[in-house]
Amino acid sequence: MEKLTFTIPDLHCEGCAERSTNILERLDGVQEAKVTFEDKSAKVEFDSDKTSFDEMKQALEKANYTAEK
Repeated sequence: MEKLTFTIPDLHCEGCAERSTNILERLDGVQEAKVTFEDKSAKVEFDSDKTSFDEMKQALEKANYTAEK
């Protein structure tokens, strides 16, 4: 398992953070995701054989969020 922290700069509220957490946790290979509105960050524990930052970024972009390392 790998751990990755990245920013989601366009979170506007706690609801956005919850939605982003749900999006990330639905990806195959993501064991745990925690998105925090206060610092606009995502902390994700995942299996790099099953998913990647690029796949996480694409999933978030489909919901109109951006992800930046």
